[in-house]
Amino acid sequence: PYTTLFRSSAVLLAGTGTDDAAARELAGLEGVWRFATVAVNGKEQPAPSFDTNKMIIAKGGKYVIVQGPRVTHGRIQLDPTASPKHYDVTLTSGPAKGRVTRGVFELNGEMLRICLPLDGKTRPATVGSRPATIFFAFKREKGDYKEALAAVARQELAGRWQSVSYALDGKQATAEQMQKIQLEIDSAGNSKALNDGKLFIASSIKVDPSTDPMSMDVTFTDGEYKGSSSLGIYKIEDGILTICRAPAKKSRPTEFGSTPGSGLTLMTYKRDAGAAK
Repeated sequence: PYTTLFRSSAVLLAGTGTDDAAARELAGLEGVWRFATVAVNGKEQPAPSFDTNKMIIAKGGKYVIVQGPRVTHGRIQLDPTASPKHYDVTLTSGPAKGRVTRGVFELNGEMLRICLPLDGKTRPATVGSRPATIFFAFKREKGDYKEALAAVARQELAGRWQSVSYALDGKQATAEQMQKIQLEIDSAGNSKALNDGKLFIASSIKVDPSTDPMSMDVTFTDGEYKGSSSLGIYKIEDGILTICRAPAKKSRPTEFGSTPGSGLTLMTYKRDAGAAK
């Protein structure tokens, strides 16, 4: 299906402009975009099967493609001086992580048109539906792209996670201890940490995936830290959730790690594939 082709070719864009013109062009792409038309190899495709299918482009070009339950991330670098205008897409998640696809696009008011090579290699000469290309037309939706990104991030976090590693102030927990720890997060951002099936920490999580690295604010609602808050960062790569969290009333960490004297907590979790999301 065309959605699979788009995922493998150029599903999530994000990037940085090398000059003012590129930066202005990227800023014009910020927003939430709904699929209007899709054509593969010159043939228009049926409407997407999911009403939630959309593309979200954030500041600097960072973007996400949502296709039902599937979410893909990537980066784009624009060249607005070319004709037609170029963008180079680098996927940053999924099986095709690291793949670069070279396409062309045009922005006209509230419509965004993108043309990608079907083989993922040869940049199309024009923006339109042609043989050997995948063509997309998007219509801009109203709404804050940050909230749209946060909703996608909550979707990605939701589920049950098995603890893999834990370090506080550089001191590592044992593998045996980790086997007993699970983290459950619902779609609203409420979380429960379980030790051998028993609740020992509960919290409310607020995320901002528009930052780099993505940020996480944790407010503890039950357990040892009840009533306190912690600032952190997180990432999800290849099914592994990594969280780095500062002590209460301390600054948010800027990178992932926990060393003696840092006061930072570094945790990794693997999604429990057997648990309902």
